[in-house]
Amino acid sequence: MQNLVAGTASFWMAHLSTIIGVAVALLLGIGGTASSRAALGILARWSERHGHRMRAAIFARLLPPVVVGIWALALYFTALAVATPLRLTGLLAILPVVLKVVMLLTIAWAALRVVAVGERAYPAHVAARRGETPDPMLVDAIGKITRILVVAVIGMMVLRELNFSIASLLAFGGVAGIAVGFAAQGVTANLFGALVVYLDRPFKVGEWIVLPSQNVYGTVEHIGWRTTTLRGFDTRPYYVPNQIFNSSVVQTPPRMQARQISTTIAIRYADFDRLEAITEACRQHVDNHPDIDQSLGAMVYFDQYGTHALQIMVWCFTRTVVWAESLAIQERLLIELGRIVRLHGAELALPVSEVRLAGPMPQAAPADMAMAAGGVRPG
Repeated sequence: MQNLVAGTASFWMAHLSTIIGVAVALLLGIGGTASSRAALGILARWSERHGHRMRAAIFARLLPPVVVGIWALALYFTALAVATPLRLTGLLAILPVVLKVVMLLTIAWAALRVVAVGERAYPAHVAARRGETPDPMLVDAIGKITRILVVAVIGMMVLRELNFSIASLLAFGGVAGIAVGFAAQGVTANLFGALVVYLDRPFKVGEWIVLPSQNVYGTVEHIGWRTTTLRGFDTRPYYVPNQIFNSSVVQTPPRMQARQISTTIAIRYADFDRLEAITEACRQHVDNHPDIDQSLGAMVYFDQYGTHALQIMVWCFTRTVVWAESLAIQERLLIELGRIVRLHGAELALPVSEVRLAGPMPQAAPADMAMAAGGVRPG
């Protein structure tokens, strides 16, 4: 019995430092988690009360990475407390490397979460502070570039901690890049296409565009690194590879200065004597129309002798660029011009076929007339 007690006591005395170290490490993890949760919660609420919603969102998003970092430290000290008395040299050698890698990945995770908050909250933050909304394309581009930089920098730091030679990797990348480049020409072209869109800004999210060479049109929903998503007017999604924007014409109708009206009024040849007065009246009406932009020019002229009508050309621009509003203006203008034609005693022309007879019509025989009247042909 005395030997058992003595053995138990010697065991606890020999491992007392290990037990204390493990207990302290676990208390560090629990206490650090609770304190960080409380501190970040207080900072988030304080920021919310003072109108800093973006800052409050950042504090809230930082909690998971901070907790992971605290527990990484706690587990590191726990492993040290266990491995040191047992002289586990292999474990003691790799523990610092593992801790650094985990902490670097945690920092990258936190940075990416902050970038995500910035992409969502920064436009509203600037609008509330300055009264203007930043360009969504610029915000999206900065977010994507920041993500790439974070991943690249943290990735190189992790590789360095794992004793990988960065110079060797770059040299290998130069050789392998040639082979990969041939296999990834489309991907590279799409990346450069996205970069061109971000820099030149031929369109932005929310605008509708037309790609005549592809027979595709729709509203821009998302601009990615590989494809741009359009939503057609029939609600169909179109995923357009970004490399198309490097070599194709892109039309952006919402950026027009005005919408064009180009039509022809056809008048009967029988109303030729009224043609000059009708043309002048239509010209005066277009020149004085409140919805027609006179700064871009307006023309109303007798254009040509058509196959069945005298043709008056009407060419002008509406002040609005909204398609529906422009169509409504064009509808009213055409009706008003039609009334002007009627007021001058003329009529709009329709296609007419004229049949000319070379001689008098032949007289029908009595028998044929009887048959036409429903009678019986005499035998």
